[in-house]
Amino acid sequence: MRFPKFIPLFLLLAAGGLAQTDPAALERQQKDIERRESRELQKVDQAEEQERIKLRARERDELAKIQRDLATATGVSTAAVVATGKMRAMDTAKLAESKFAQDEVSNLIQNQLGAEITTRFNRDRKAVNRKYSLERAKLEAQQIEGEDAAKQRTLAVKTAELSAKYQEQLDNLDLEQETEAAKLRFKHTTKMNAAERDITALTTRHLVEQMDKGAAAVYNPMADPDFIKLSAVRDAARGTLETELDELRAKFNVRRTDINNALEDEKAALTGS
Repeated sequence: MRFPKFIPLFLLLAAGGLAQTDPAALERQQKDIERRESRELQKVDQAEEQERIKLRARERDELAKIQRDLATATGVSTAAVVATGKMRAMDTAKLAESKFAQDEVSNLIQNQLGAEITTRFNRDRKAVNRKYSLERAKLEAQQIEGEDAAKQRTLAVKTAELSAKYQEQLDNLDLEQETEAAKLRFKHTTKMNAAERDITALTTRHLVEQMDKGAAAVYNPMADPDFIKLSAVRDAARGTLETELDELRAKFNVRRTDINNALEDEKAALTGS
C-alpha cells in the first residue's frame, strides 16, 4: 500500500504541535516542585528545632547548677564577712569563677554545640535546595523548542547537572568554613572569658579592700598595672580572633575560586566554547 505524499508533512506538524509548551501543565509541575521542596525543608526545620529544644534544656540545666553553686559560695562568703566583720573575707575569686562558668556555658552553646547543629541541618537544607534547583533546570530544559531543540535540551540538562555537582562542592566548602570559624570563636572566646574572670576578681578585691578601710570605693583600674595587663590579654585574644577569621576567609576564597574556575572550564568543554 502506498501512502499519500502529504502524510509525512502531517506527522511532522503533529509532532511539532506536541512539542509546544502547555502553560497550564508547566505551572502545575512548577507548583509541584515548590510544594515538595517546601515540605522537605519543613522536615529539616522541625528536626533542627527538636535538637534546639534539647540544647536549650541542657543550657538551662548547666546554668541552674552554676547558680546553685554561686548561692552556696555567696552564703559562705556572707557568713565569713559577718564572722570577721571584714569585707575582705568575701571569696571574690569564687564569685569571679562563677561568672566565667556562666560565660563558658554561653560559649559552649553558641560556638560549639549550637554551631554543630547549624552546620548539620544547613547541610540538609543545601542538599534539598540543590535537588530541586536541578529539577527546575530540567523542567526548563524540556520547554526548549525550535530548530535543534533535542540537542539543546540535552545540553541544558548536562549543564544543569554539571552546575549541581559544583554547587555541592561550594556548599560543602561553605559548611567547612563555618565549622572552622566556630572552632576559632570557641577557642578565643574561652581566652577572653578567662581574662574577664581575672579582671572581675581583681577589681572586686580592690573594691572590698577599699570598703574595709572605710573609704569610698575609689579604685582606679586604669592606674593599676595588673588591670592593664589583664585587659591587654583580653584585647589580644579578641584581635587574634579577628585576624584568624580574616585569614580563614582568605584561604577559603582561594579554594572557592578554584572550584568556580573548574566549573567554567568544564562548561566550556561541554559547550565547545
